[in-house]
Amino acid sequence: MPAKAKLAALADPTRRRVFELVLRRPGPVGRIAARLPVSRPAVSQHLRVLLEAGLVTAEQQGTSRVYAADRAGLAELRDWLEDMWDQALDAYDAAARKEHEMLRTDTGIAPVTKTRTVPLPVEAAFDLFTRRIGEWWPVATHSIAGESVEELRFEGRVGGRLVEVAADGTEHSWGEVLAWDPPHRFVLSWHPTPEPKAASVLEVRFRPAESGTELLLEHRAWEEHGADGERLRAQYEPGWDFVLGRFEAAAIR
Repeated sequence: MPAKAKLAALADPTRRRVFELVLRRPGPVGRIAARLPVSRPAVSQHLRVLLEAGLVTAEQQGTSRVYAADRAGLAELRDWLEDMWDQALDAYDAAARKEHEMLRTDTGIAPVTKTRTVPLPVEAAFDLFTRRIGEWWPVATHSIAGESVEELRFEGRVGGRLVEVAADGTEHSWGEVLAWDPPHRFVLSWHPTPEPKAASVLEVRFRPAESGTELLLEHRAWEEHGADGERLRAQYEPGWDFVLGRFEAAAIR
């Protein structure tokens, strides 16, 4: 029986309690039902589902049918969970290595740094910059599709993307989320071009300030762009002033 069938069988809280009792001590329906606030027929139904899922066994002992945990079925479930965790940890390791590489600076091109203070709590400022980015970002001048952009989607998770969606449904990714720590910090690989050949790193932090929230933006790793690194940095230096001006205006509104 596939592992997901076993997980589905355990999704019901009462059935899970039935299974826990059987796991601790094999027994007939009557003894199990006596430990639960449900009827004996209901317990029999839950046991039948667990039996079909390969989580319990049933053995006739005299006039009683005794239910016990199915060790083979549990081994299958354990193997599936171990495999799932192996995959998850491999993915985490790959993401951590990628972030380490992206955060490393090997040459002397200075990052672009900007600081702004807005009259919002940290949670609201973070939300405005991420989930609500489409409300203030100047897409007409700072996007790929320009005025035809209808939506900006910030996928708030490691591995998520910042995506523009045009009127015809075309999507362009501006970057991938390398670190996600709401409402304090996010890090993106940054490549808002139709066919990116390299990516810089954009990190934005949010921290409480006396008058609201202080935003600290650092745009670095220009070295990834090779000979174009210095030129791109020179463009983004004033570019972020314009963009953050829109953010400040939205925060005040």
